[in-house]
Amino acid sequence: MKTKVLTAIERYDMLHEGDNVAVGLSGGADSCALVMALLENRETLGITVRACHINHNLRGAESDGDEQFVRGLCERLGVPLEVFSVDVRGAAQKHESLEEIARKLRYDRFGELAARGYKIATAHTANDNAETVLMNMIRGTGTKGLAGIPPVREAFIRPLIFCTRTDTETYCREHGIEFVTDSSNLSDDYTRNRVRHNVIPMLESFNPSFIAAVTRMTGAVNDDTDFIESYARKCAEECAYKHGHDSRKLKELHPAVRFRIISWVLKDAGVEPTKLRADQCTEIIMRGIGKVNLCKDTFAYVRKKVFYIGTEVQNYRPRS
Repeated sequence: MKTKVLTAIERYDMLHEGDNVAVGLSGGADSCALVMALLENRETLGITVRACHINHNLRGAESDGDEQFVRGLCERLGVPLEVFSVDVRGAAQKHESLEEIARKLRYDRFGELAARGYKIATAHTANDNAETVLMNMIRGTGTKGLAGIPPVREAFIRPLIFCTRTDTETYCREHGIEFVTDSSNLSDDYTRNRVRHNVIPMLESFNPSFIAAVTRMTGAVNDDTDFIESYARKCAEECAYKHGHDSRKLKELHPAVRFRIISWVLKDAGVEPTKLRADQCTEIIMRGIGKVNLCKDTFAYVRKKVFYIGTEVQNYRPRS
């Protein structure tokens, strides 16, 4: 496992000498293996390591027990620990699952650490990556969904992305590391668990190396996506005005490049960049004129050969 971790760190340029790393430590095998692997290699990598634990308060005494386990583990390992307690049920909104709320609150807390200069190491493994790809395919996805979990995203790094769940459990046993098991991971009430317990074993009956095959695929897709997005950024700069983009140049671009630029424009305007909205924007760009209601009072326009986002009451400002 050590070799796989160091390979991932090197390939994706995850860490540099002097980095401060905060490991998301749940107490499960994956995160326990991750914190131990980084501790083993901290002198070689020239990094400092600490841990953070999020108590989601969803499983009563079991959640509190996980927190106490993590506190004891960090004390034994001499690892500084920061614990965050979040009220997932209290934050629940209509049409949002507890799983979605928990993830949002968890990443909000991670974001606080990132704002303090830490790189956040999460314990996503090759198994998690394969599950994510399958879930994206079930919902319908493009190349971004097929790329799976990004090994690096802003301050977040995934050093276990080449390791399987078997790797982490074996590593823990070999190093005498105890770990806890989240009872919610055993239930098929969640989509991810049904994929984990039913779909992946079935696919492994066709190809016992299915997880490794998905890892190779997502690596290739990530490489292709990185190239396309790099090229799209360059194109976006070439057709950008102060208050919009040259619709004539956007029209001439390859659809994959144009889609990315439109998605970035929507995101910058605070609009979720769905495929439907991007297609609506593409339609008026190809037509050379038009207006699309994106949400509430926010519209996409093509006027005077410029594509831009604005409100109904805004007047178009000349390009510069």
